[in-house]
Amino acid sequence: MYINLNQRIPVARETEADFIVPIIIDVLAGPAIGGPDTKSPNSTVEPSDFVVGRLWAERWELALCEECGYSPIQVADVSGVWLQVVETVMKSGKRFRSELGIEGFVSEIIFVHEYLLHPEIENRVAVIDSALRTLTGINSLVLMQYEQGESYHLEDSEYRDLGFCKIARSNLLIKDTSMQYPFAKKHPAGQTAELHGTLEHEQWLLEQWERMLIDHPAL
Repeated sequence: MYINLNQRIPVARETEADFIVPIIIDVLAGPAIGGPDTKSPNSTVEPSDFVVGRLWAERWELALCEECGYSPIQVADVSGVWLQVVETVMKSGKRFRSELGIEGFVSEIIFVHEYLLHPEIENRVAVIDSALRTLTGINSLVLMQYEQGESYHLEDSEYRDLGFCKIARSNLLIKDTSMQYPFAKKHPAGQTAELHGTLEHEQWLLEQWERMLIDHPAL
C-alpha cells in the first residue's frame, strides 16, 4: 500500500488565498499476485494500483504569510473553516491560546476536511498516520472536525493513538507534530497495512467520496 500526494503550490504568493495550499492524498493498493492488471478509470496512477482511500486537506503556510506581512486574520478570511480555526486556537488572532500548550515554533497549520478509507482496510490508524506524516513537518499543527456516527470515522481511541486531542468548548481536534504520540512510539517507522486492491474497491471509494463532497462544491 502506498501514499500518493497531490498539491497545487503557487509560484508566487500574491494574495491571501495563495498561502492556503489544497492537498489531496490517495491511498493506493496493488492487486493480488496473479490478479488482473487493468488500469482503473479516472486514475492517473500505474495500471497495477487502485485508489482505496483518500484524504483532502489544506495547508496554511503560517510562518511564510507572517514573513510576507500578512496577519492570520487576513488569511483566515478566505474561508469559514479558517476563521473557525483562528477563533478557536488563537487569542485576538495573534498568538496561540495558552491552554493549548503550544510553546514551540509553528510553521504551518493543516486542516483535514475529509478522509475516507475502504472498510476492508483493517489497520486504518497506520494508513492515516502515514498520510499525516506525508503532510506535515515537525513544526506543524493538524486540525480536523471531531465527527462520529459513520463507519469510516475513527474511534476516540484511534484519534488518541494518532496524537489528537479535542479542544475544549469546540468541535475541533488538534495535533501538535512536535509532540510524541502513542502510535509513533510503538511504530517509529510506521506499520504495514495490507489490502489487495480491485476495481470494485476503487469504484466504491470514488462513489462514496463524491457523496461526501456534496457540501464542498469547490473541490
